[in-house]
Amino acid sequence: MTIKLKKQVIDILKVLKKKSSDVVAAELAKELKIDYIVLMSTINDLIEYDLGGFKEEEIYQISLNNEGIDYLKNGLPERKLLNLMLKSKIKEINFDNLLKQSNLEEDIFYIGISNLKKNRWIGQSKATGENKVYLISEEFPQTELEKFLKKFEENCVIDYSTLSKDHLSLIETLNRRKLIKKTRKTQRIIYLTEKGKKVSISKIEELKQISKISSEMLSLGTWKNYNLKPFDVTKPGPLLKAGKIHPLINLINEIREIFLSMGFTEIRGPIIESAFYCFDALYQPQDHPAREMQDTFYLNNPKTAKLPEKDRVLAVRDMHENGGESGSTGWDYKWDIEIAKKTVLRTHTTATTMRRLAEFYRNNDKVPVKVFCIDRVFRNEKVDKSHLAEFTQIEGIVIDDNVTLCDLIGLLSEFYRKMGFKKIITRPGFFPYTEPSMEVSVYYDKFDEWLEMGGSGIFRPEVTYPWGLKEPTRVLAWGQGLERIAIPYYGRKDIRDFYINPLNWLRQQSYLK
Repeated sequence: MTIKLKKQVIDILKVLKKKSSDVVAAELAKELKIDYIVLMSTINDLIEYDLGGFKEEEIYQISLNNEGIDYLKNGLPERKLLNLMLKSKIKEINFDNLLKQSNLEEDIFYIGISNLKKNRWIGQSKATGENKVYLISEEFPQTELEKFLKKFEENCVIDYSTLSKDHLSLIETLNRRKLIKKTRKTQRIIYLTEKGKKVSISKIEELKQISKISSEMLSLGTWKNYNLKPFDVTKPGPLLKAGKIHPLINLINEIREIFLSMGFTEIRGPIIESAFYCFDALYQPQDHPAREMQDTFYLNNPKTAKLPEKDRVLAVRDMHENGGESGSTGWDYKWDIEIAKKTVLRTHTTATTMRRLAEFYRNNDKVPVKVFCIDRVFRNEKVDKSHLAEFTQIEGIVIDDNVTLCDLIGLLSEFYRKMGFKKIITRPGFFPYTEPSMEVSVYYDKFDEWLEMGGSGIFRPEVTYPWGLKEPTRVLAWGQGLERIAIPYYGRKDIRDFYINPLNWLRQQSYLK
């Protein structure tokens, strides 16, 4: 078979035939001043004709860390202390004075003193009542460790396998003193086969290969003088690392599309909210533990918020104090408007829902009303794999006449089915501002377990009456954390991944949803 190789491959083959042994690919690329990837590409051409190849082996390399490099340039701590004493012609000195004059950090100074003693260059005594350091030798030759350090001047990276037994002992010393770093890498060794060693260069034809045919080649007919480079369409293309939409944004967009397809309208509200909309309008008493500083982020600037119309504020007040027109007894305490004016980082998007109820009253809207909200909320929580202090909540309400818990179950079941969860169960629950209340769980087959998604229910009369919503008009409501859906959706186990953003995981995500 006629051997045809590109000129560059022939040139590298010539170099390899002159070598007496196998060569390290990285060293050969450096010697020939060509790119490493280009070199390995030419070796693949040699492999095609069984002229050469490469093998891989793992090597361990040692180099100095920053502290080690400093000691190589300026001397080890023991040599610095010795030079200080010799330069100042000090044969005996107070220990504390030597520490001051050395300008070394205390821990480095003690390392230097310790090694001076090991080298038998100094002694230390408290016989006179003072802690004294004194020279006990007249010659201070380079130590084996100092000689070995010089090797890093010749080669900043040393192959572990090339070290002698004595040098390995010195490496251990450097390692104990935390002056080196070890790395492991894969090294490629290039070799010629027997065929490659015996083949004559004169019998190899130069391959004039091109990957593109120009219009000039076509018109002149010169394309016939070249070989077209074959393309392997089965090989993967280059790995793209372009920007892409974050997985959480993709999920938010998908949820938004589901709600819109179900006839809902999206609403938004302010992040800085009043305690009135966040707590009071939801019939949460002003001494409730959830309103304490350890659960809620209160603000100093602005310190107070503007409340809605006075008659609505009074309606909420009456609901707290005596139950108002709802038939409830209320919480039976003196409601404080100043507490309601406090500003907080909203703890749930239900505050935005309450603003929609206020708008329903203000505009005298007609039923049915179906709205949803996907927005950021804040809680003073300890961050761990299942809790965040800042997260995204999904909330929805339906205002309509004679709606029941069955309607709510149907809505939520349809939503989760559209999200890809086939098994959905509901069970009774308790939430302060809904009655009846219901919890929703979905089955996630990848984890082989049921996952709790969030709470839902029908707003209590104490919540709806201040906004003119009375029987037979009711409000179906539900809410949950976006990250609760995202964890099974993306197969993650730590909620923090969505904000720490592990690059390997992000690169696995598709560019389009």
